[in-house]
Amino acid sequence: MINRNGHQQRIGFIGTGIMGSGMARNLIRTGYDVHVYNRTRSKAEAVTHSGGTVADCPADAARDADVIITMLSDPEALLGVVTGVQGILETIQPGTILIDSSTVSPPTSLEVLQRLQEKEAMMLDAPVFGSKNEAEKGELGFLVGGDAEVLERVQDIFDCLGRVRHIGGNGRGASAKLVLNLIMAGTLQVFNEGMVLGTKAGIDPKVMLELILSSRARSGIIEMKAPQILNRNFTPFFPLHLMAKDMRLVRESAAELGMQLPIAETLNAVYSGCLNAGLANEDFAATVKLLEQQAELEVKLQPSPAPCPVP
Repeated sequence: MINRNGHQQRIGFIGTGIMGSGMARNLIRTGYDVHVYNRTRSKAEAVTHSGGTVADCPADAARDADVIITMLSDPEALLGVVTGVQGILETIQPGTILIDSSTVSPPTSLEVLQRLQEKEAMMLDAPVFGSKNEAEKGELGFLVGGDAEVLERVQDIFDCLGRVRHIGGNGRGASAKLVLNLIMAGTLQVFNEGMVLGTKAGIDPKVMLELILSSRARSGIIEMKAPQILNRNFTPFFPLHLMAKDMRLVRESAAELGMQLPIAETLNAVYSGCLNAGLANEDFAATVKLLEQQAELEVKLQPSPAPCPVP
């Protein structure tokens, strides 16, 4: 792919999980020279069926790359890919830009930035909002922290993947993502509690949902997750263990800033209980299951009544 400055760009893409796979495929379809690394090699191979090259390690993906994109599960994974043996730092060139779309803590993001600057490379923290469907369609949202001039240099790449909101300097994108996830997790938990309460009180869950969506309690996360819950489909669009990790990062960020966040503390306890109950790989909407177990019911669509026989 030729960028707006007439340069053929090579991209090293690291992390092809639920979100990263769709992102990498979009870049390949657009015509970028993409070198893909994933810890589980078969996932990288699945992405490169239509083009691109499988890299043997993060250093291999980063070698001669103009831009590196990381989409990893947690701070530990990002630091390992960047600073570990056969990591990005071994081969990254001066002037290369790392776009980190992982959801990590701001201190982790700033630590990676410092290590890259020692190699005269640059970085944008650019966590995403959206689901695997948006990733496949190139319709993700990116919350970008970093220098505006650096962002301008890779705007063509972001245009391929979705839309950008520049939040401010490095670390601000990471902070903004944690705020959004705190609000989404909190909203969904309150919805789940309300739906279990209403169902226990004898209200048809479908009727209760209609009331919520016609009131000021309506929200985008409820509109998205309610059908999954009522249809008992907990296929992971966003796995519960990742939201649990994000709530841990929210808690750590609040502590670092000297803040108390009572709802965040409660959510950490809720997600710990869900992990202990074996729900880690279900969608984070599955937090409703612990409430249902305690109430001895399920929030689900009621079967339609049988038609009356024709006389």
